[in-house]
Amino acid sequence: MKKTYYLLLLFTIILQRLVAQDIPVSGIITSSDDKSPLPGVTILVKGTTQGTTSDINGKYSLLAPSKGMLVFSFVGMQTQEISVNSRKVINIKMSDQDIPLGELVVVGYSSTSKKLISSSIETVNEDEIKNIPIRTLDGVLQGQTAGLTVSTQSGTPGGQNMIKLRGGSSINASNQPLIVIDGIPAITGQYSQVGMSGQEINAISDINPNDVETMTILKDASATSVYGARASNGVILITTKKGSRDKTDVSLNLSYGWQTLPKDRIIPMMSADDWNAYKGTNVKGINTDWMSEILQTAPTANTELSVSCGNDKYRLFISGNYYDQDGVVMGTSYQRYSGRINADYKILPNLTIGGGVGITYSKNARVEGDATLNGPLPNAMSIPAIYPVYDTNGQYDESMFYANPVAIAKNSINNAFTNRTAGNAYVEYKFLDGFTFTSKFGIDIYNLREHSYDPTTTRQGKKYNGLGIEGTSYASNLTTNNVLQYIANIKENHNIDILIGQSFEKYSNRTTYIEGINFPNDNLQYMTSAGIIRAASAKSLDRVLNSFFAQIKYNYKFKYIFTLTARADGSSKFGKNNKYGYFPSVSFAWRMSEEPFIKKVKWINELKLRAVYGLTGNDGISDFASLGLYQAGYNYGGGSGIAPFQLPNPDLKWESTTQTGLGFDVSLFKNRVNLNFDLYYNHTKDLLLDRPIPASSGFYIISSNIGQLENKGIEVVLNTVNIDKAFTWTSSLNFAMNRNKVLSLYEGQPIPPQGRGGNAVQVGEPIGIFIGYKCLGVDPTTGNLVYEDLNGDGIIGDADLTKTGDPNPDFTTGFTNVFGYKSFELSIFLQGVYGNEIFNGTLIYLESGTGEDNQTARMNGRWQKPGDITQFPRVGDSYKSSRFIEDGSFLRVKNITLSYNFNKKWIKHIGMKSAKVFGTIQNLFTFTNYTGMDPEVNYYGGSSNIIIGTDFFTYPQSRTILVGLSFVF
Repeated sequence: MKKTYYLLLLFTIILQRLVAQDIPVSGIITSSDDKSPLPGVTILVKGTTQGTTSDINGKYSLLAPSKGMLVFSFVGMQTQEISVNSRKVINIKMSDQDIPLGELVVVGYSSTSKKLISSSIETVNEDEIKNIPIRTLDGVLQGQTAGLTVSTQSGTPGGQNMIKLRGGSSINASNQPLIVIDGIPAITGQYSQVGMSGQEINAISDINPNDVETMTILKDASATSVYGARASNGVILITTKKGSRDKTDVSLNLSYGWQTLPKDRIIPMMSADDWNAYKGTNVKGINTDWMSEILQTAPTANTELSVSCGNDKYRLFISGNYYDQDGVVMGTSYQRYSGRINADYKILPNLTIGGGVGITYSKNARVEGDATLNGPLPNAMSIPAIYPVYDTNGQYDESMFYANPVAIAKNSINNAFTNRTAGNAYVEYKFLDGFTFTSKFGIDIYNLREHSYDPTTTRQGKKYNGLGIEGTSYASNLTTNNVLQYIANIKENHNIDILIGQSFEKYSNRTTYIEGINFPNDNLQYMTSAGIIRAASAKSLDRVLNSFFAQIKYNYKFKYIFTLTARADGSSKFGKNNKYGYFPSVSFAWRMSEEPFIKKVKWINELKLRAVYGLTGNDGISDFASLGLYQAGYNYGGGSGIAPFQLPNPDLKWESTTQTGLGFDVSLFKNRVNLNFDLYYNHTKDLLLDRPIPASSGFYIISSNIGQLENKGIEVVLNTVNIDKAFTWTSSLNFAMNRNKVLSLYEGQPIPPQGRGGNAVQVGEPIGIFIGYKCLGVDPTTGNLVYEDLNGDGIIGDADLTKTGDPNPDFTTGFTNVFGYKSFELSIFLQGVYGNEIFNGTLIYLESGTGEDNQTARMNGRWQKPGDITQFPRVGDSYKSSRFIEDGSFLRVKNITLSYNFNKKWIKHIGMKSAKVFGTIQNLFTFTNYTGMDPEVNYYGGSSNIIIGTDFFTYPQSRTILVGLSFVF
C-alpha cells in the first residue's frame, strides 16, 4: 500500500512539473506617457523571490512558469500583474502611480510629486501667468503668493520692483530672493550708473513671462537650504517652456492698450488765482496746468509667437517677443525684443542631451525723478500755474525757480540699452538600477550701456553747454552643476531619493563711467566731442562660489515623509577663517489622509501635516568686505598715490538664519476646497554691519558680524471651486502676516535715521521705522505748528525725536475670482496691503506755506488769522514729523480680464486649434486713504532695506486698458 502511495505522489509531482514547466520570457518595458524605455523595473514571479530588473534599454529576460504570474513594479508607477500563459515575449507599458500624488514640482536640483513635499512651497503655473497680462516676471508674481511681497517702487516702464519673502532677513545685506532659471542662478538687480533718483531698472525685466512654464517659490529651510548661503531670503525657481511630445503647436498672442494716470490720483494744486491770493501777486492771463503738459495717454503693445513640437526622441520650443510700452510721463518708454530656443534629444534610451538659450535686447528711456531739480514730474507739481510753458519768443520759459519740465521731457536723452544672453546645456545619463547623473553648464551675460545728454535747450544743458554721460556695465555669471541621483523602491513600501552634487559659480562685473561738458553743438553728444571730461572711472570685480550639497528623501507607503538636506558653500567674499559655511535642514510630513481612520471620512481627500527646521545663509554683502583695502586717488605733486581704505576682518562670515516652521495642507469635498497653512519663525544672527572702532587706528568702522533680528508670521492659501456646472466660479485667496523685529545691535546703538522719511533701525522695532517729531497740529493763535516736548525742557530738539510710523504692513493679501459661462471667462484680481504707513515727503514742499513751490489746493484752507481752526499752518517747516505720516493701506483692483474662446468646431476649418479674444483693465481702482498719487511707491527704489515707505514726487503706476487676441494653430 505504501509503495502505491509513493508512486502516485511521484507521478503527481512529475505531472505538476510538466504542467508548470519554466519557460524563457523576455520583453521591453516602456512608459505609456512618452514611450521611452524604463530601466530599473523590478520583475518578480509572483509568490517567489525569483526575478530580475530591466536594463538601460528597458529589456528584461527570466525563466517563469508557463502558467505563472509576473509582477512588474517601479517607483512612482502602477504595479502590474500579468499572466504568462505560455508566452515567451511579454511587452509592458507602465503608467504613473495610481496613488494621486499631485502635479510634479521642481524643487532644488530635482523634481517631485507635490503631495510628497515636506516643505513650504507655492507654484504659479502657466495658466495663471496667462491670466496676468503684465510683461515683467516680478510684475506677474505680484499678489499671487502668500508671503512674497512684490512692491512696485515706481511706475517707470521697465522699472525695478522690490521683492521680499517673509519680511527679509537682513539690514544691510541683500533681501532679494535668489532667482534660478532652468537651474542657473540669474543676474538680477540694479546695474545703472546714471542716477535717475529712484527710477531704477532691473535686469530681471528682460525676461519674457510668456516663455515661463512654472514658477516655484521655495519658502522654508527644507526647501531652500540646498542653495545654502543665498537662501535666507527664499528661492524662486523659474522653469521655461519645453517642446510638446507628439504634437506641434504654433501660438500667436497680440495685444494693444492705452495707459493713463487716473485723474483721482492726481494731487489737486493751486490755480493761478489761488497762487496770486497766496503770494499776493497779480499775474493775469496765464493758468498753466503743468501736470497736463507732461502727462500723456501712452500706448503699449505686445506680440508673441512661439512654436512647440516634438516626439518620443526630441522636444523643441522656439519663441519670439516684441514688447513696447510708453510711459504716462513724457520722455519715458521701454522696448524689449526677446527670443528663446529650448531643445532636448534622446541619443540613447538612457542618454539625453539638451539645453536652451534666451536672447534679449531692450531700450529704456527714463527721466530724472524725485530727488533732483531736473525731473519732469516733480517740477510739474512744484511750478506755480502763473508761469507759461513758452515765453513770448516761443522758447521754453525758464524764468521760474525750477527747470521747465516740458523742455526736459521732450529734449533730454536718458537711454539705457541692454543686451542679454542666458543659456544652458546639459547631459543626463541613466545607468544601473535607478541612478541618474546630470551635468549642466550655464552662463548669463548682461550688458548695459547708458547714454545721457542734456542739450542746451534745457536749463541744465545750457548751464554746462551740453552735459553728456556714458556708462557701461558688463556682468556675467558662469555656473556648472553636477548631480548624481538615486531613486529606488524597496519592498514596495519604502521609497528613497538620494541626491549629491557639486556646483561652481564665477561672477564677473566690469564698469566704465565718463562724464563730459562743453559740447560744440547738440548734434554732437558723445564723449569724443566733449570739451571737458570732468569725471571718469573704471572698475573690475570677480568672485567665485564653490559648493557641495546632498539631500535624502524617504517615505514609507507615501505616508510618512522625511527630507534631510545639507550644503557647504565656500565664497571669496568672506574672511580666510570662515571661507566655508554649512547649512543643514530636516523636515517631516505626515499624510494623515492615508491613515485608515481618515480614509473613513469621505469628504477629506488629502490631509498632510508638515514640520521643518534648518539653517540658511546670506552672502549678499559688498565684495572684499573681509579684506584690507587700499584706495587710489591720493595723488601729490603730479604723481599717483594710494592710501589704506579698509581694515581687514579675517573672521567675517555669513549671516545665518535659523528657520522653524509648521504647516498643513488639506483638500476637501472632492478637492473643491484646498487650504494651505504655514506658521514660521526665522531668527537671523551674525548680521553684517559696520562696527565703530577708535579713531586712533586711522579708521572709524570695520565690517563685522553683529546684531540679530527675527521674522515670524502666518501664511494662508485657500483655493475653492465654488460652482462647477454650466456656470463655473473658482476663487484663490492668499493672506500673509509677518512681524519683523530687531533683537540686537552693536551695544544697543540704533542706526540713525536715513533718507527723506527718517527711516531708522532700533532694537525692539521693525526695520525702517520712521523717526521724527510728534506734531500736535496748528496753534490757532499763531498759525504755527506745535510739536510735543517729550522731555519737557521747553526746547524741541533731538531729545524729542520719537517713532512716528512703521512702513511695514500688518498683512498682505491677493484675491482672484474666475467666472466662466460657456465660452466666456471673467477674471478679477484684487491686491491688498494693510497697516503700513507712508512718509509723504512731497508735502514738505507742497504744503510748506513758504518758498517758490506751488501748493496743494488744500493750502487754500491754511491758517490766515487768529482763531482759524485748521490742520494747515501759516508757514510750515522741513521737520520730519508725524504731520507727513499717512496710512498707506490700500485695496487695488489690480486686474480684470474678460475673454471669449471661439468654438473649436468653427475654427478648425481654418487650421486653428483655439482662438481667444480678450479685454483687460489693470489698476482700475485703488481704495486708499493715502493723499499722494500712489500708495505703492518708494522714492529710493529697491536699493535699501532701511529706506522704505517714502513718497517724494515718485512716478505713480498707470491705469491700462488692453485688448488682445490669442491663437493656436
